[in-house]
Amino acid sequence: MVFEQLALLLASLPTWAVAIVFIAILLLLILLGVPVTFSIGITSMLFLVAYGKSLTAAVTAMMIPLQSFPLLGVFLFILMGTVFEKTGLTTVIVDALEPLVGRIRGGLGVVTAVGCAFFGLLTGAVAATAAAFSKIMGPEMERRGYPKEYTAAVLTSSAPLGAFIPPSIPAIVIATSTGTSVLTMFMVGAALGIVVLAALVVLIVLTSYLRGYGGIERRYTRRDVVIRVARALPLLAVPLAVLVGIYLGVFSVTEAGALGALGAFLVALLYRRLSPRLVLHIVIESGRSTAVVMLMIATSYILNYTWSLTGINNSLLQFFVGLSRQYSPYASLTVLALILAVLGMFFDVIVLAIAWGSVVISAFAPYGISPYHINALFLFGVLLGTATPPVGAGVFVVSDSLKIRIEEILRGMTYFIALYIVLYIAVVYVPELSLWLPKLLGMAV
Repeated sequence: MVFEQLALLLASLPTWAVAIVFIAILLLLILLGVPVTFSIGITSMLFLVAYGKSLTAAVTAMMIPLQSFPLLGVFLFILMGTVFEKTGLTTVIVDALEPLVGRIRGGLGVVTAVGCAFFGLLTGAVAATAAAFSKIMGPEMERRGYPKEYTAAVLTSSAPLGAFIPPSIPAIVIATSTGTSVLTMFMVGAALGIVVLAALVVLIVLTSYLRGYGGIERRYTRRDVVIRVARALPLLAVPLAVLVGIYLGVFSVTEAGALGALGAFLVALLYRRLSPRLVLHIVIESGRSTAVVMLMIATSYILNYTWSLTGINNSLLQFFVGLSRQYSPYASLTVLALILAVLGMFFDVIVLAIAWGSVVISAFAPYGISPYHINALFLFGVLLGTATPPVGAGVFVVSDSLKIRIEEILRGMTYFIALYIVLYIAVVYVPELSLWLPKLLGMAV
């Protein structure tokens, strides 16, 4: 009876009102402490029942991504990243970067930012990058006189580079859900990552000069530099071989993930960092992480089905098309960017990419807006979401690792958040910021 009344109420509402009710219930559950993935699933199934659909429709929707061969690469790349994270090989990257960029003003902050970018090559995940560098660089920066809140701000701001630099888990999911090329999305992510990294380095150096933070005082001989860089090369060879192999068409993304995982284990053996117990722990941890990601993806497909059923997706399509006709495509892009920025603070933007990425792409296609430009906005939304509360993964990982309150991290992040906002606006209106690298490599965008 309750669901029948709810169905009648929803049927009497315009579609935009239904969308508002849906988002309101979803955000309420999230604010009450229900995990984001479960909040999406509960809200979607509530609307399915209200519209008279059987819950078997939800199960059917959840099974769609689980049958996708490219998404098998998610587990394989997570496995590769977990090997590098759990074997402590992050220290090898830091050791190589210290003599190269560590002696300038704010040198440890620069090492952190550049190190997170390189670690993105190995993991493709934000939380793993934040955890690894918080343990290594956090105590070291504090020991060298960097305030704790500034240290936390640098770590929180740099960790999302792990989601940009390929092989990127978010890039795989976004490309698969929108029917675009995973390899091209890797290069879009790399282009954004390079731009963000350059801006972060400039900001870290500038703030370090203004606040008097020094660099690493130790002097390194040329032999020290060569040895440290040579030790890091085998680590970087694994993801680079994966990316080159995909680019040359030697193997698919999923096959590349298998090669990357195997290469990670071989490198860990080379550095004598593996034991039978650790291998078991790595496999279990990778399976757990993959289950979390795949559950989120599967639940997002229920969301996509629900929004299609209620007409929200079609209304969204008409809204963006109408806005583009009346004003301009970039007015529509501005609205899209605002939606992603706001909702990205509450749940992963990957969810939105799955739910209506294809719809948004089709709305902008007649106006010559590249689908990869749209995908880049979703990918940038991941950065904003992971680096800002209330559910930002990067914020909570750094807070837990450094034992610092979230309020203190946010105080230290004032300039970094301002930088993100400027970069986000630039990405919206200057497509070349995200498309320059795939174009340079001759890819169709």
